[in-house]
Amino acid sequence: MDPVTATFAALMVAGVGIRLIRSARAEPRKRMLNAYSQQVGLALVPEIVPELSLRLYRRERAWIVGSMVGLVAGVTTLVVTDSSQSPWNGLLVGIAMIVGSTIAMIVKDSRSAFTPVPDAPRLARSVSPGLADYVTRVDRTFSLGLLALATLGYIAVLGVIAINPSRVFDDVSVRSILWPAGLLLALATAASLVTWAAAGALLSRGQPASTFIELAWSDAFRSSTLRSLIYIPGIIAAVSSGVLFLSLSWEIKLPAPGSVGEILVNSFTIMGPILLGIVAAWTITSLRNRSTTHYLRRLWPETAVELDRRRSARGAIDDQPDADSRTRSSA
Repeated sequence: MDPVTATFAALMVAGVGIRLIRSARAEPRKRMLNAYSQQVGLALVPEIVPELSLRLYRRERAWIVGSMVGLVAGVTTLVVTDSSQSPWNGLLVGIAMIVGSTIAMIVKDSRSAFTPVPDAPRLARSVSPGLADYVTRVDRTFSLGLLALATLGYIAVLGVIAINPSRVFDDVSVRSILWPAGLLLALATAASLVTWAAAGALLSRGQPASTFIELAWSDAFRSSTLRSLIYIPGIIAAVSSGVLFLSLSWEIKLPAPGSVGEILVNSFTIMGPILLGIVAAWTITSLRNRSTTHYLRRLWPETAVELDRRRSARGAIDDQPDADSRTRSSA
């Protein structure tokens, strides 16, 4: 493995290790719970704060362990395939960590769905919530749209290479261009099938709760997990396109001014950063209130109305609605 990737892996191990140690301490766990409460728009009712803190810590621990497993799997794959010369090693390891952490959170949430409610009746909804109740249409469409665009882009590049205009690719190692992006695109396609199946499996699991506030918080956790799950194919697909375009730019050496090669290099150089920028903007946007509180508007509409009313009245974000305002919705 090249020194850069080894250093990157070591830094990741140190980072997640420090995060795991910090998350076990009382004060960081309290801050983490307060931040999550503001993000999802639910109040911290004192009676269930210990349970929420423990559940959030376990989710954080699952995320960290999954990241570590993904890191080990990614590094092992690079060593086995002898990909020490690829400039995308760090990116592949990062994607492996993202996939590993999300899978761990899915497993954690699926297991918690079977947790019994001791000495209390279990609430039931008249209609089981679907994916649309937890993840916005924009996020669902964006992920699949990026996968479709990445596939079309890859096919278009294959066509350009096959035609080889102005003999641009005569001295280019086509394999070095196509395999990293092709591997990521195949991974994105497989991830799309797996994640949508996993989302359906998770939605089929129950949500044991004895009070409405517990059920609302269960919805909040499930919404976070499903959003993370749905993002995976789109992120990998966009990174695949970015890798493809940047690889082409690097491989086409010193094209003649005004030639087809120069046009290709310029277009590829522009498209790579644009795609990565789109992913970054999408990721940041997905953390804003409309995505993180989407489940409230679908499953707990009166709480969402109260949340919006308080924000409008104060002119600032206030994610602490009264617990008494929660009512069950048939959505």
